Amino acid sequence: MNPTRWTAFTARLLEEAEPYLEVRGDRLHTRVAHRCALALLDREGGAREVVEPAVILHDVGWSAVDPGKISAAFGMRAEGQAAAREVNRIHEVEGAAIARRILESLGYGRRLTRWIVQIIERHDSTLESASLEERLVKDADKLWRYSEEGFWKEIERQQVDPHAFHRRLGLRREEWFLTPAALRMAEGELQRRGRELEGRAPGRSR
Repeated sequence: MNPTRWTAFTARLLEEAEPYLEVRGDRLHTRVAHRCALALLDREGGAREVVEPAVILHDVGWSAVDPGKISAAFGMRAEGQAAAREVNRIHEVEGAAIARRILESLGYGRRLTRWIVQIIERHDSTLESASLEERLVKDADKLWRYSEEGFWKEIERQQVDPHAFHRRLGLRREEWFLTPAALRMAEGELQRRGRELEGRAPGRSR
C-alpha cells in the first residue's frame, strides 16, 4: 500500500476504533500510543502494517467491560489483583474479536489480521512476545504513562500523588519495556516529568 493510501487507511481505522474507546476515555491514550509506535518503528524496525493497526485497535475491548469494574481494578489503587486480571483478560479477548470484525470489514489481509488479533489478545496479560511487532505494541502502550499527556491523565484518573507515580514508573521501567528504544524513550520522559515536578509539593497535581 502506498504511503498516501496507508495514511488514509490508518485514519479510517482510528475512526472505526473511536466509538469503542468511549467507555474508558481512551481516545487520547490510543493517539499517544500510536505516536509512540511510530517512533519505535523508526528506531527498531518492524512491520508497520502490523504494528499500526494493532496499536490503534488494542484497547477497543474496554467497550465490553462494566465501567465500574474498570475503575475498581486498575491503577495504583486497584482493588485486588484477581479482579484486575479478570477485567484485563475480558478487554483483551473482546478487543481481539472487535478488531477482527473491523479489519475484515475493511478487507484487510487475512494473514495480517490474524497476526494483529493475536497481539491484541495478549498485549496486557503477558510480557512474553512472539515477535518484534508484539514487543513494539506492548512498549508503545506502556509509554503512554511516561508521556506528558498520559502521566498527568493517569494521576487525575487514579487520584494518586504525582511524586509517588513518578517513582513507580522509574522502578518499573526495566521490567516493563522490551526494546532498547522504548527504554531510552521512557527514561527521557521520566527526566522531563521529574523537571515538571520540581518545586511541586507532594500530593499536588497540575
